[in-house]
Amino acid sequence: MTNSQIADRLRAYADLLDMTGESGFRLNAYRRAADSIQQHDRPVATESDLRSIPSVGAGIAAILDEIVATGSFMALDELQEQMPGSVLALLDVPGVGLKTAARLYRELGITSLAGLEESIRDGRLGTMKGMGPKAQIRITEGLAFLQRRSGRSSIGAALPLAERLAADLAARINAPVHVVGSVRRMCETTGNIDLLAIGEDPDAVLGIASQLASIAGMIERVDNSATFTLQQGIDLRVAVAPARSAGTALVRWTGSFAHLAALGGVNALPDAPTEEGVYAALGMDWIPPELREDRGEVTAARERRLPRLIEVGDLRGDLHLHTTWSDGSASPLEMAIAAAARGYEYLAITDHSGSLGVAGGLRPERLREQIDVIRDLAGTAPVRLFTGSEVEVHRDGQLDFDDALLAELDVVVASLHSGLRQPEDEFTGRMLRTIANRHVDIIAHPTGRLVERRQGADVTWARVIEAARETATALEINADPARLDMTDVVARAAAGAGVLISIDSDAHHPDGLASVRYGVGIARRAWIEPQQVVNTWPLADLTAWLRDRRLPG
Repeated sequence: MTNSQIADRLRAYADLLDMTGESGFRLNAYRRAADSIQQHDRPVATESDLRSIPSVGAGIAAILDEIVATGSFMALDELQEQMPGSVLALLDVPGVGLKTAARLYRELGITSLAGLEESIRDGRLGTMKGMGPKAQIRITEGLAFLQRRSGRSSIGAALPLAERLAADLAARINAPVHVVGSVRRMCETTGNIDLLAIGEDPDAVLGIASQLASIAGMIERVDNSATFTLQQGIDLRVAVAPARSAGTALVRWTGSFAHLAALGGVNALPDAPTEEGVYAALGMDWIPPELREDRGEVTAARERRLPRLIEVGDLRGDLHLHTTWSDGSASPLEMAIAAAARGYEYLAITDHSGSLGVAGGLRPERLREQIDVIRDLAGTAPVRLFTGSEVEVHRDGQLDFDDALLAELDVVVASLHSGLRQPEDEFTGRMLRTIANRHVDIIAHPTGRLVERRQGADVTWARVIEAARETATALEINADPARLDMTDVVARAAAGAGVLISIDSDAHHPDGLASVRYGVGIARRAWIEPQQVVNTWPLADLTAWLRDRRLPG
């Protein structure tokens, strides 16, 4: 069994336990172990010391032995006698959570997606308490969205894995190995991981690649490349090219197909040891990988007018993150220390507002307490700390806090977590009303989408972009790889119209600050330059923007 299959067994057990009302601590233990196993670079089935795997204790280690030996484990089998494992497929439908899935099984006997669709057609779904017309529409839309899903891996999972595999293979062959394909282009999802190894003997290189610890088996060998299945549940393709043609191979294997076609096709690529040499021979500047989508980059490269794209090192701070005051796992000071380690100059503490109770949102009196605490840290924090809040926008467009309290904050990040399925004009109206409030500085993750999991709200972007431009309100590229909201297409339209952008981690723990690399990737795909992003600005410039945009008139 692959690590991915073993992890799936643990997740299934945790989800079924959750449906039966089991406590959170035990569930989280299984889920943490599943995540750790999924990411483990060596086959768990051959691991001699299972307890060396993070989050795996003696109890879970015994279960892993049982899974490896039998393909399942007794506790899971017994639980599936109470509730069939097929019920878990219902969780793939956006809008269906654990409690709803359990009710669908217990009250209507639904155990599959087909059964759920049938219950909509025959009207049984509407007989269940809480399943009114709006809820039925939401589930119907969720089923349709599920059918459109690609089943691809997120960039947040694929990029770190690709980098580890490239480093491992490079060390084994003592030669360069490059991450290529859609991962190099920073696409939000990928169907597989592509690596390009530089070597003169493809048979030898691919033979060594087949021995990587994460390899579960070979799928096929085609010329100087081979495709493998990985323990993590994604495919890996390794191509080999000699050093004299490394540049040509990098351009070819990075893609996209549309970009290669715009260059004249693969056969038109000149042979060169560097990418710069390839593009120079074609009469153009080197094109950054993130732009290689045939969206005007070839013409711009020929005319020597490609933008100077933003880089992670351009960021001077983070304006959206959470601490132990709401649903984060570190204190404001701990987050500040982590930010300083990244070279940041400033940080906004933006814990949730009160309406988001599930995230421990702050009521006005608690927020005022936090304001005092953060201001008291001014002398000890290694970066400039801004007071702030991620303020919930209600379905009617009202904000969680009144203007008097908002005026006390340095940074106000407004977000719409509810009402994502409102009609387009209603949702857009909520955003416009929020943008019109001079105390709101940033609109967070504007559509509320979750990559491959939840469709975002329908938005009339032309109206939102114009309003944001007129009010100097920043639109966020949320760098959490589960969100990546705005998309590159929308972000390019916004930045092109003169809208300010904020790239934020939405971190809930210190390590989460590093996720800005994914937001920067989206920004680069959107042709965004550093000066268009407010958190690349020096502290004095950022402070002036925050102050001036709130002035009346």
